[in-house]
Amino acid sequence: MKLNSIERAFVNNPLRAAHQHRRESAWFRRLAGGDLSGQHVLEVGCGRGVGSEVILDRLGAERVTAFDLDDSMVELARRRLHARPVALSVGDVCAIEQASAAIDTVVDFGIIHHVPVWQESIGEIARVLRPGGLLLFEEIPRHMLDTWLFRTFTVHPRENRFEADEFAAELARHGLHGTGRIEPHFGGALFVGAARKI
Repeated sequence: MKLNSIERAFVNNPLRAAHQHRRESAWFRRLAGGDLSGQHVLEVGCGRGVGSEVILDRLGAERVTAFDLDDSMVELARRRLHARPVALSVGDVCAIEQASAAIDTVVDFGIIHHVPVWQESIGEIARVLRPGGLLLFEEIPRHMLDTWLFRTFTVHPRENRFEADEFAAELARHGLHGTGRIEPHFGGALFVGAARKI
């Protein structure tokens, strides 16, 4: 599901970019047990390319493959990441155009809660991860999406949403097991975690 104009303004601003570069990168580095040097990393839902920048510059990945459902966002990412080791395309997290077991780490900067049948996206992420590969995720739980603020100003699927424990259970169903507890942040407004393909 594509973002509306309010959501696009929220995710495409300098404060959000600074947060990704500083706090989110630190969360993911800690959850990964270090950097991602030498790795081929897939970013699902790349937006304008800030996440891929973080994966390269803060997490030390060797190269990034990234996609977004919105072609205008992919074009912004192309401009931002020109001459960087990033392969960009328009794509769907429920039908990832990568070979099975081809990716070292998948990074989700808050995309899966936008997916109507989000369980399909977990299955695809599990498919493309190599054995021992890692998923790093930041997500928004159902109780936040059900608030007046989110219902009024954002566009998300209303049915089939998840809380952190339900998300973790679906990961485990696809062979992705947590490397530690899922951590709530900002009073439970979002949660972050890591899961490794066993």
